[in-house]
Amino acid sequence: MKLTIDNKEIELDEATTIFHAAKKAGIDIPIMCYRDGYDYFTSCMMCTVKDQATGRTHPACSALCAEGMEIDTQCDEIMAHHKSTLELLLSEHVGDCEAPCQRLCSIHSEIPKMIREIKDDQFEDAIATVREDMAIPSILERFCTAPCEKGCRRAQYDDGVSIKHMTRFISDWDLKRETPYIPPMRESSGKKIAIIGSGATGLATSYYLAREGHACVIFEKEEQLGGRLRSEEDYDQSLMQDWIIEGEVKVLKMMGIDFQTASLGQGVALESLQNEYDAVVLTCGQMGNEALEALGIPFDEKKGIKVNRKTAMTEIDGVFAAGSITKAKMPILKCVQSAKDVAACASQYANGDKIDGIVEMYNHMMGRLQEGEIDIFVTGANPIARVTPENLEVDGYNKEDVQLEGERCMHCDCRASHDCSLRIYSDKYGAKQSMFKGEQRAKYEHVNQNAGAVYESGKCIKCSLCVQITKEEDETYGFTFVGRGFDVKAGVSLDKTLWEGLEHVADKVVEACPTGALSTNEKYQPEQGKIVGADQ
Repeated sequence: MKLTIDNKEIELDEATTIFHAAKKAGIDIPIMCYRDGYDYFTSCMMCTVKDQATGRTHPACSALCAEGMEIDTQCDEIMAHHKSTLELLLSEHVGDCEAPCQRLCSIHSEIPKMIREIKDDQFEDAIATVREDMAIPSILERFCTAPCEKGCRRAQYDDGVSIKHMTRFISDWDLKRETPYIPPMRESSGKKIAIIGSGATGLATSYYLAREGHACVIFEKEEQLGGRLRSEEDYDQSLMQDWIIEGEVKVLKMMGIDFQTASLGQGVALESLQNEYDAVVLTCGQMGNEALEALGIPFDEKKGIKVNRKTAMTEIDGVFAAGSITKAKMPILKCVQSAKDVAACASQYANGDKIDGIVEMYNHMMGRLQEGEIDIFVTGANPIARVTPENLEVDGYNKEDVQLEGERCMHCDCRASHDCSLRIYSDKYGAKQSMFKGEQRAKYEHVNQNAGAVYESGKCIKCSLCVQITKEEDETYGFTFVGRGFDVKAGVSLDKTLWEGLEHVADKVVEACPTGALSTNEKYQPEQGKIVGADQ
């Protein structure tokens, strides 16, 4: 049997589906409701392809190949079909990809994950989670304005979780070790980047650039590193002991960053730096017009230095600027955010790529909570009041208090946010959450019993995989489809509990679920045996 898929000739010895023929030929067809080893269900219709020989469309997961087919997986009609399919699924999706705290964090730190790791004594994992997105955390979290805490859903119940102090705890724990955590870095790019100024913006910029594989040199006019961080006027020095800056600088040095103090002489020789480096980033703080003129940087007498806000580049090619040089007295959180943005742009420039800056992934948002939903969220958390020991601002949390505070987190994030097929494809095809938006979304549901998994039915796309798995494993009260028509959803049969439905296969259904509707329950206590009943 001969056919073509995306103009690639394929010859088959035996009958197989279009999906498997494409897979064998190295051609990717999007799919969510099918999994090797299980029956096809043809429910999501994401795998639809077009046979140009006949003009018909087919679900690739179940349709068999036929002689002479000319399968097209990328034509405009099919791409538009994928986008519409996703938007229909999104229209009834009830859940967040990222928790509100993460969305409101300027650094975009994965906060709920860090909290779980601290609570579960996984400190190595927790500092890795922090430093995945956040530069100089021990410095930053002493002065951060914590917008994440203002957006914490727990605040709708009593008080938001103390995210800033939890992050500070794990960051300080790391710096006090003989060998602090060093994040993974890309292979050397062979590019060199000069950074002028060693304040918060300069230190953070070097961190993000080093992670991209670039060799960084920080030039500081003073003998001591830290810039405005050393100023009593700007930062309470009782919170900024020397070991904190020294510890963060130690991490940067271990990442290969070079520091040149008292090195600028009479000023910054931009032309010389441009000749020696692949990019230059100015992070030297607030400067008057005379200083900017001496530097040779175009500026507006009223607004200051001229910077392209989309690419963080000045009007001099290859020279970027971030932090207080672009806006006076910039708060430290904005400085680090500015550093992350400028590092992405300078890295792309140095590599010869298009300068797009940071491009965020599709992020589904459930929106304002409806009546009674906050009570559903809090079932997964400890209902105690916020843990606020004496002298918290100066001394920070101890281990006992920080883990107790961690129990208050309601974990509003989706555990499958990194590998959810619905999110990945929505991002790829540019799907819009609001395209088929109804008057009011469905109510959020969260079955959080003493079972190996937590079930959020609003995230279910009715793929049937959990139904097939529980049937294959002979679960007595396994998953089935409950209801009729548009209201049908997967659930445990005969109104039994989640524990009874997933007694043996919780891990398997969680692993198979394409959207995170089923996720691991960190509170599950199997030693309690067959304990069922009310949500905990």
